[in-house]
Amino acid sequence: MKLESLELENIRSYAQTSIDFQDGVTLLEGDVGSGKSTVLYAIEFALFGLGDLKAGHVLRHGTDVGSVELALDVNGKKIRIHRALERKKTAKQLPGWIEEDGLRTEYSPEELKVQVLKLLEFRENPSPKATSCIFRYAVFTPQEQMKEILGLKPEERLQTLRKAFGVEEYKTAQEHTALVQRFYREKTREHQGALLDLPEWLDKKNRLEEKKQGQKRQTAQTKDALLQAGRRLEDAQRKIDELEKQALALEKVGAELPLWESRIRDLENQIQNLERQKKESEKQRLEIDQKIAELAGRLQSIPENAAQELGEAEKTFYRMQSELGAAQQKAKEFAQLQNGACPTCGQKIQGSLAERVAHAQEELLAKTRQCEAAKNAYQEARRLRDAWLEQKNVQDRQNDLEAQRERLSQHDLEPDIQRLQNQRLEWQAQRNAKAQDFAAFRDVQNQRENARKARDAEREEESRLQQIQARLDAEARNLEEQLAEAERVIHEKTATQKELEATKRKAAWLEEHFQPALSQIEQHVLRHINDEFNHAFRKHLTTLLESPDVDAEVDDAFTPQIQQQGYEQDWTALSGGEKSALALAYRLALNQLVRQTTPSLQNNLLMLDEPTDGFSKEQLSRMRDTLNAVGAKQVILVSHERELEAFCDQVYLVQKQDGRSTVKAL
Repeated sequence: MKLESLELENIRSYAQTSIDFQDGVTLLEGDVGSGKSTVLYAIEFALFGLGDLKAGHVLRHGTDVGSVELALDVNGKKIRIHRALERKKTAKQLPGWIEEDGLRTEYSPEELKVQVLKLLEFRENPSPKATSCIFRYAVFTPQEQMKEILGLKPEERLQTLRKAFGVEEYKTAQEHTALVQRFYREKTREHQGALLDLPEWLDKKNRLEEKKQGQKRQTAQTKDALLQAGRRLEDAQRKIDELEKQALALEKVGAELPLWESRIRDLENQIQNLERQKKESEKQRLEIDQKIAELAGRLQSIPENAAQELGEAEKTFYRMQSELGAAQQKAKEFAQLQNGACPTCGQKIQGSLAERVAHAQEELLAKTRQCEAAKNAYQEARRLRDAWLEQKNVQDRQNDLEAQRERLSQHDLEPDIQRLQNQRLEWQAQRNAKAQDFAAFRDVQNQRENARKARDAEREEESRLQQIQARLDAEARNLEEQLAEAERVIHEKTATQKELEATKRKAAWLEEHFQPALSQIEQHVLRHINDEFNHAFRKHLTTLLESPDVDAEVDDAFTPQIQQQGYEQDWTALSGGEKSALALAYRLALNQLVRQTTPSLQNNLLMLDEPTDGFSKEQLSRMRDTLNAVGAKQVILVSHERELEAFCDQVYLVQKQDGRSTVKAL
């Protein structure tokens, strides 16, 4: 079996989607809850119908019709399967069709499943509510059931695998044999009883004829009472139908009440949020006012030309330093001339030298005082400049806070709060009007319940009379049979004795030869399957596990036996990734064994729903080797792990927005 395409219309979260499938590995990728697994369930629905699902759970909410159309290839035969759903009062399946090599035939939902089982050669229960064990264990296992088979009791697991491997027929044959044996035992007792009561038959015949006359009179009375009960039941049902219509109309009103309550609660939450925002805004304005007041206290009266004055004072200070240096040099030179001659050439100096030296010293002293004053003026100018800069920063911060306060003042939330409060009052009034209409629902319910009780009482009476009628009819037939049997009993005694002996011989052969042979054949087949299963299981598990310390095999009941570092370990004690690897290896081995016995699965279609739950990146990379080892011609993976894209031949991105899922090829 190979899938070719799938078309969905109004199925769960899909409005209308088409997906083409190719050979190789196809990945359906997307976030949790995006609708990936729905594609796999839709494939199963197209093949086998709803099973134990409700149609209302499959049909998209708010729509009246939906459908699934699946195209596939079964052993070279082109097949298209179409199933449809409809919602009126309740959702249900509609008739569908199968197109085989271009020839389309319509079927009811039940007939459609029977035809699909024939096409796939699945020897399974055709009941519409039965799930296909072969498909679930060999092709598609939902995510929540991946590890379920590991937790079954050994007998339950073995019984499940018997169905999947097709070995169930041996157990069925044994059960049928037991039924035949029970039939033979009953037949033996019947014959023995028939041979014991021969002297009583003549007397019994007379009693039966008298009883037959009394039974006829009672039958006539019961038929008349049954006719009257049927008329009363029809009247009661008509009354219930009328009350059902009233109750349905009121239920719709009642269903709207929670919506109104929810809308009102949303409004109240909005009002509370706005009021909190209003309080927070007022609190922020108060904090800003306080900060502005604090900053105002830090402002000083500093002239704005402090920076300019600092420059002038700096120039004056450096100029005075230069003049002081010149005066110091001049005083030094005069000091060297105090002997009246040049120290270099020894030539005499003319004039009063003492006066000139004194004048130079006075000039030096004056320049020193002027330089000191210029220095003090320079330092004072720097202090004023620094104070002016700090004042400017404080003023800028104050301006920013005042602008922020102005913005908060302009954002008035009171009109929004008042508008929402008015809307809340309006909606509360509408809600109260609906509730007043719904108040009559309880009275209608009580009337309907009383009518149902009356109807049920009439049904019970009718059923009681029908049982009496059936019993009387059965008694009448029994009387006739007993009378006829009494007339031929002596003639049949010899034949009965011979049949009794033959029955004993057949029962002995079944018990001593046939049943033991069936049991031995089944055990031999299961041992052979167990060996092949164990080989495939261990091969896949070795590939998927990260740790070489973990080893596993299955026992005679196909129960995994785990060994970790040489010690026995229960599978529930493994890590999440190890459990997932164990479950996946088990499922892949099961797939390999089941497809050997099912001709339509020779191409080995495999659908895996989130099989790598808890896998590390290294384990994800090993999925390629695992799938290659399975040899599946077509694999459909559902996962949110993007690492799997690396070895997939086809990738679809599944997304959900506003409750609607879409599929996009990457």
